[in-house]
Amino acid sequence: MNSDEAAAISRDETATVAFEMEDIGLTLPETAPAGVGETLAEPVFPYLPDSVLARIVEDMHRNGFGVAYDCIDPARLAALQDFVAGKIAGVGGEYVALTGRGAVSGTMLEALSLSPEFNRACRTIYRMGTGRVGPDVPFYQVLRGLSGKTGEKHAYFFHYDSYVITALVPILMPSVGKAGDLIMFPNLRGIRKTYLANLLDKVLLDNRLTQIVLRWGATSGRLRFTRLRMKPGNVYFFWGYRSVHANEPCDRDQIRATALFHYGNPHADSWVRRLTSREAPVD
Repeated sequence: MNSDEAAAISRDETATVAFEMEDIGLTLPETAPAGVGETLAEPVFPYLPDSVLARIVEDMHRNGFGVAYDCIDPARLAALQDFVAGKIAGVGGEYVALTGRGAVSGTMLEALSLSPEFNRACRTIYRMGTGRVGPDVPFYQVLRGLSGKTGEKHAYFFHYDSYVITALVPILMPSVGKAGDLIMFPNLRGIRKTYLANLLDKVLLDNRLTQIVLRWGATSGRLRFTRLRMKPGNVYFFWGYRSVHANEPCDRDQIRATALFHYGNPHADSWVRRLTSREAPVD
């Protein structure tokens, strides 16, 4: 055990850090059911020492994504699953998208966006991955629930995010049939110096011909994507700005629900962006 890990355990004696040959799993203590009406009285995300965050960044560079294992408490996750299922039922079992912290007020997603431990993790990943200090800015967050016929329409839309880091929190994942996996070409570009260069990348990607080719490649198996099959309870990090990515469809009678926390827009101060852009598509 190194000094970073010892320091992390001393911060919360109830947390344990389990080490394996290939990865590190984080186990949280059981708590009373929480989620809707969630507060910050209890941490909603564990303190991840720098050694764990460095492993996540290395995996993001090498494999396209890194994982914080078993870091969402099962009771909180169950309450969040009920919240999402209720929202989807309220629109007849179809697609749902909730944008911003206010749209998920009172849930653990609101608490997660305010969590000092989660904010520290994202800013440290940003610093380790880019060599720059992470900006003191809020997340751009979205909750998406794919279900029904309308959910299928949101599959295979390949895009770059507008933010350097995307943290992906799976909430409900189909256990049978099509699971709505995330597929990506990781780390295809660097962080562009200007918004106009970034915009050109997006124009080349977000056009009918490119989208048809990429969708054909995904459905035929002719193009080799990195595939991410997500497990609720984990949190997945990838370079959303640098990676072309999309989700596959899930069966109409299933629910694929994810929360996304986007962090660090490198062109936030661009006047061209303010005049011409909309928020990036989400995963």
